[in-house]
Amino acid sequence: MKIQSFVITGALGLGLVNLASAVDYVYITGSTAMRGIVYHAFFDGNNVFDAAPSFVGYNGSSASGCNFMVFSNTIASTPTIVKCHWSGSEAGIADVSNANQQSFLSDSVALNGTFATGVPSGSQLTTNGVDLALADNTAQYSSTPGSTATAAFVGVIPFTFVRGTNSLAAAAAVNNITDAQFRAVIKGGQKLALFTGNVNDTTNYVYISGRDSSSGTRVNTFGQTGFGIRATPQQIELDGTGNMIDLSGAGDYSGDYGFSSGGTLAGTLGKDTATSADQVHIGRTGFVTIAYLGRSDANTAIAVGGVELSYNGVSYSSNNIVEGKYAFWGNEQVLKRAGVSAPGATVYSKLTTAIPAKCDGVTAFSSTMMHAQRSGPTLDPSHK
Repeated sequence: MKIQSFVITGALGLGLVNLASAVDYVYITGSTAMRGIVYHAFFDGNNVFDAAPSFVGYNGSSASGCNFMVFSNTIASTPTIVKCHWSGSEAGIADVSNANQQSFLSDSVALNGTFATGVPSGSQLTTNGVDLALADNTAQYSSTPGSTATAAFVGVIPFTFVRGTNSLAAAAAVNNITDAQFRAVIKGGQKLALFTGNVNDTTNYVYISGRDSSSGTRVNTFGQTGFGIRATPQQIELDGTGNMIDLSGAGDYSGDYGFSSGGTLAGTLGKDTATSADQVHIGRTGFVTIAYLGRSDANTAIAVGGVELSYNGVSYSSNNIVEGKYAFWGNEQVLKRAGVSAPGATVYSKLTTAIPAKCDGVTAFSSTMMHAQRSGPTLDPSHK
C-alpha cells in the first residue's frame, strides 16, 4: 500500500475534512448480488487502484458481503476514495438516472481494514449523489426504462431458490420449484401438497420470502418465472427466530414488501419454521419458506441450514448456466450517469475490464465463459 494511502486513511479516521479538496470521490450504488465480485475488483491488486486500497465495510457478515464499503488509495497517482452503498439494482438504476441522494459511510469512519455487522447510523453516514451503479438487469427491464445512463455489459449473475430450514416430514419433498409453482405461491401461499403431490399435505403452507422493489434479483425472478417484473407479490418476511414479521404494523404478514439486502434475507433461512405460527392462514402451525437469492447470498443461506432447490427440474451448476440449461440468471451492467465526473468515468472504464476478470464461474460469469445468452429477464436463453 502506498504511503499516500495511509495519509488519506489517517485523515479520514480523524475526520479532517480539509483534505477533501485534494481527494477525488466516486460514489457507487446498486446490485447486492454483485457486491462480492466488485469488492474483489477493487481490493485485489491494481485492477482499479494503483495498488491494493485501504478498506472498511459495514452491515455484512464478511468484508465482501458488506452493504456499505469504502476503498481508498491512488488512481493514476491521484488520491481517490470510492464509496459504495449496495442498495439494489433497481435503486441503482434510478440513482444514476435521476438526481437521487443516497447514504454512504462518512469520512469520520476509519479505514481500518475490518468490517462491522451492524447498520451504520448518525455521524457514520453522509448523503451524496451517485456516479455509478451495478444492476442485474438493463434499464429497459426496470422501473426507469427511459434512463439516460450509459451501460456496459460485464457478465452474467446467477440466482438460486433456497428452502428455509424445516423439520416437517413433508418439507423434504420441496427440492424443486417450477415457474407455475412460483406464480401460485407468490400470490399469498399454497398448500404443501402442491409440491409433494400428497393429498394429505393440506395443513401447512409454502410461502415466498424475497426482496423489495429496489432489487434486480426480484426483477429477474419475477420476469423469468412469468409472474411479471412489475406485478404485485404477496411475500412474507421472517425475523431472527423463524417467526413471521408484521410488515406494516397493522397485522399485514404478507404483501408487497421484501428485504433490501439479499444477505439479510439469507440469514433468516436458518431457523426452523416447523412449529412457527402461520400468521397468514391463522390457526395453523408450521410453514415452509422459499427465497430467491443471488448465488453468493444463497451460499450464505445454505451454510446456516437452507436447502438449495433445482429450478424447473434443472440443478444449479456452472455447466448448466454456461450452456443455458439452468435459466435463472441475469445480465450484469455497470452504469454511469450522464455528465459523470472525470474520476467517475475513470472508475467506470476500469470496472468494465476488472469485473469480467474477477468473474469466478460460480457466483458470476464473464461473457467469454458463456455459451448462452438472453436479452432480458422475460426472454428464454438461446445458445450462441
